[in-house]
Amino acid sequence: MGAADISRFRFIGHALRGDGPFRPTVTASSTGATYLVRYPRESEAKFARRNELAFYSSPLAQAAGRFTGYLSTRAPVRDLPHALFEAVADDADGKGNGLDQFWQSFMVEAKARGSMLLLVDMPAINAAGNMADQVRNRAAPVWTPVAPELLTDYEVGDDGRFTFAEFSGVWTSPEGKREACRWRFDASTWRALSSEGGKVLDEGEHPLGQCPLLIFTEGGDFPHFGPFAAIADLSKRLFNLDSELDEILRSQTFSLLTMQVPDDSTSQTKIDAAAVAGQTIGTNNLLVHSGSTPAFIAPPDGPARVYLDRIAGLQARIDDIALNVANPSARESGIALQMRFQAINAELSRFASRMEDLERNAWELSRRWLQMTTAPTVQWPRDFNLLDVLAELQILADMRANGMPEPVIAAQMRRIVSQQFVGADQLAQDEIQQAIDRLQQATA
Repeated sequence: MGAADISRFRFIGHALRGDGPFRPTVTASSTGATYLVRYPRESEAKFARRNELAFYSSPLAQAAGRFTGYLSTRAPVRDLPHALFEAVADDADGKGNGLDQFWQSFMVEAKARGSMLLLVDMPAINAAGNMADQVRNRAAPVWTPVAPELLTDYEVGDDGRFTFAEFSGVWTSPEGKREACRWRFDASTWRALSSEGGKVLDEGEHPLGQCPLLIFTEGGDFPHFGPFAAIADLSKRLFNLDSELDEILRSQTFSLLTMQVPDDSTSQTKIDAAAVAGQTIGTNNLLVHSGSTPAFIAPPDGPARVYLDRIAGLQARIDDIALNVANPSARESGIALQMRFQAINAELSRFASRMEDLERNAWELSRRWLQMTTAPTVQWPRDFNLLDVLAELQILADMRANGMPEPVIAAQMRRIVSQQFVGADQLAQDEIQQAIDRLQQATA
């Protein structure tokens, strides 16, 4: 991965979090790094003011969060054969986050970039004692997400895994001192290297037989940029359009004061009249004048309207890339909307399949860390069945009106309630399905 790839991953991270140059630092003397593009001949002071007032709406975070929200509606099924594996599932990252909550955050980062890394490491704790002590002290592996832009060096083997990998991080000394470092892992060893000079701060061996830094991509070899990466580019343009529109509104929204003077007025008379207006006009005073009545003229709304239309167009393109089905267009046909639902269902299935592979590999590394014989099994859902409930209700009504058999009607009812009550617990869903069965039996 070259410098260009690292730079792009870093840019996508900024677009996702809304930090870095999307939140520029403005001081009295300068403007920090910013993704706003300066106008030709725009003064430093005016550009600094634009950066100070600029706002960023984080469309990439909204899109990635919406996508992973669909994934989270159906939880994976896991079989955890040991209490230490249950400890990992209850606290995956060593910070108190359960595995499902951990994956929600990880998937947002992964969907935004198209690539993400997962470190499966064993904390340096005393694992002595009986099993109850190990479970209580959480003597189990810790799963840590690593953004790909943090990589400083790596090599990928023919099997698609890292032969070795280095990435930026923080090392904590036995005395509790924290120091920036580069972590290096390979198939049998690990090291913490000083960021300056490469001095070895700590090192050791591990029993895994492979690099514990796992690769996730949406498709293809690492590095891979997913379809949502284009939203980051559109977000930068939208960031600039919002700022430019805001500048137009600030400069031209308020009407301009005009005062007519006689045609034969001298230049000095015109200057004096303008000076009187400029010194006295305001919201807390009044203008005393002689001669013709002053009037106000409003600037045209054409420039602002052009920007509003352009912003709406960009937002529509972002919705298309993000497979947003929450706000369908009024002009969109039922068939087109159905195709959008099918597209997002297919994307969700593919993403879930790759997440299942990642979790299975993470459990296998955890098993090796704990030197156990059996690893947990996991199965992520494949059929998310997102659909337009109102359209499906109309289909149900049409089925009844056309005298469809009761088993067909019952199947359509199950399809609707499975989506409408997707967030309900399993007991409630079972009761709903049983109610449909009883209704079918009663009408048979």
